[in-house]
Amino acid sequence: MKLEQVKAILCRQSVVCLTAGFLCLAGPSLASAGLSTQASFVVGQSSYTAAGQTKTMDAVTFEEQNRTFVPLRYLALALGVPDKNIGWNNAANTATLSMSGTVIKLTVGSKTMQVNNQTVPMDVAPVVKKGRTYLPARYVAEAFGYRVGWSESTRTVSILPPAVSPASGQVVVKGNDVNVRSGPGTGHSVITQVNQGDRLAVLGKSSDWYQVQLPGGKTGWIVSWLVTDAPLPPDGGGQTTPGQGTDPSRGGGHLDPGSGNGQSGDGTGSGSGQTGGQSGTGSGDNGQGGQPGSNGQPPAGNGQPPAGGGQQSGGSGTVTPAANAITCLQAGQQGDTTTVTVSAGAAMSYHAFRLTAPDRLVVDLTGVQPGSQPPALAVNSATVQDVRVGYYSKNPDVTRLVFDLNQYAGYQVTPSADQKTLTIQVTVPQLSAVLRGVAIAVDAGHGGSDSGAVGPSGLYEKDVTLAVAKKVDDLLQQQGARVIMTRSDDTYVGLGERTDIANQAGADLFVSIHMNSLDNNTTYDGTATYYISQAGVNDAVYYGLASQQAEEERLQESSQLASCIQSELVKSMGLKNDGTRQANFAVLRTSLMPAVLCEVAFISNAQEDKQMTTDTFVENAAQGIVRGLSDYLALRATGR
Repeated sequence: MKLEQVKAILCRQSVVCLTAGFLCLAGPSLASAGLSTQASFVVGQSSYTAAGQTKTMDAVTFEEQNRTFVPLRYLALALGVPDKNIGWNNAANTATLSMSGTVIKLTVGSKTMQVNNQTVPMDVAPVVKKGRTYLPARYVAEAFGYRVGWSESTRTVSILPPAVSPASGQVVVKGNDVNVRSGPGTGHSVITQVNQGDRLAVLGKSSDWYQVQLPGGKTGWIVSWLVTDAPLPPDGGGQTTPGQGTDPSRGGGHLDPGSGNGQSGDGTGSGSGQTGGQSGTGSGDNGQGGQPGSNGQPPAGNGQPPAGGGQQSGGSGTVTPAANAITCLQAGQQGDTTTVTVSAGAAMSYHAFRLTAPDRLVVDLTGVQPGSQPPALAVNSATVQDVRVGYYSKNPDVTRLVFDLNQYAGYQVTPSADQKTLTIQVTVPQLSAVLRGVAIAVDAGHGGSDSGAVGPSGLYEKDVTLAVAKKVDDLLQQQGARVIMTRSDDTYVGLGERTDIANQAGADLFVSIHMNSLDNNTTYDGTATYYISQAGVNDAVYYGLASQQAEEERLQESSQLASCIQSELVKSMGLKNDGTRQANFAVLRTSLMPAVLCEVAFISNAQEDKQMTTDTFVENAAQGIVRGLSDYLALRATGR
């Protein structure tokens, strides 16, 4: 199938008409074989199928301008929404659907919907046409835990139950008080909450939701954009759960799994864990008795053995290090390279990975204990502030080293022949070294007749995105990159045309630049970066853009690219970190290379709107994007 044909099909949008009682289903979506259909509607028919039964309607499903419309009331009933819970407010142009504790509100002209008072972004805004109100239905169905399928051959729209695919590994929670639900969707009840830094084993995945293992053997579901992937140590150990002492990568020192309360996901030892490596958290809430950053571990010599093992002699505080304890940890600097050497009394294997916001390098050492090493080694080099040391898990022993980085840096880990010494080199990458010759598509959002969002001052989003895109173009070309601009002036370019330009030019990466907006709310602020969702991957595979394996790999690369750019944007802009998120945006779905969409700031926020008119805003946004691109390319070059 030609790309142009695929794009035409992918652009088929379905919408919901509330005033006239019609719902249009955002499609297409991949319907997995072997799954029973909750409900189906056929274009041109005044009947539908739900729970295996054919039911009649007082309106006909129809298609107009490549959009499929389905009577809302019947779809809602098929999903289980009571008739009385389908509401429309003419004054506010707002539709409300509620079921099983989930309340969804959508407003004409707004690209966000409210799900239980939480803002969820959409790529299409509800519109009024010929006195009727239409809104995208995929988000409605998914909010209630369903999926949406479209069959071109039979002209059928299907509502499908959640599909659970096998998955493994671990994820780390990115925020506090994150809900874990009984099923994959906000329509399911909340069974518990988890906090930042908590590690959860992954059992399965359904759309944008992970099925995770909870303490005590229970399972639950957590939405994917509130967690990040957490690579396992080579032996698969190191799992921690809420309430256990977690790793030092978010501020801890020596750790003792099983003690501490895990508050805020910081590395907690025997104390309360409230500050996690900032001021010490001894036996009381105010940190008395602990050394700074030690998370409540009592100092050696007070009759208690230090975390990290070893034998204690009576109550005198004399400690004999374990045979497999770390014996030496030292750091040095030469030029832009910081070298850290760690030696132990036994052979060790290692696993290294990066964390962002803030930037950290984590190295897990399997087979060794921390021993009597202090909780932190001050480095104070151009790249590394300090190296924190902590017990990550016992049985087997895993010691975690956390490098607090002053800026983004590449790394290389080299073990000795006997595997008792590890050398970690941390280096600042040179922009020109990684950017030279790379083809990067830079997409300035909106343009021409499409102004995008409009700020309180009357500023058009299209003008800000073009200014930032031009600056990114300039900075990239200075470093030897080949830049493909989807627009260089105030002209309208369709969504399909934008990715056509990038795909046909053989771009290696795609970056779309936007300003965020939330209608009727001037308080929302911050920076966010989006990458493709699993639904977008399914669509691309279904319509022959790429194989399943290629698209899954592109999703992973896009996720890494989003993390790198988000980290640098937050640092350069100084705005609130709204994190990386997944969405089925058209430019993310139809691009053939790793792709992200940056929502740099909120143009609907009066303060951020004012900043957007300054050269400083444009420069900082462009610098953040370019540094993020460089960070990603450096990671890819080293295979990290």
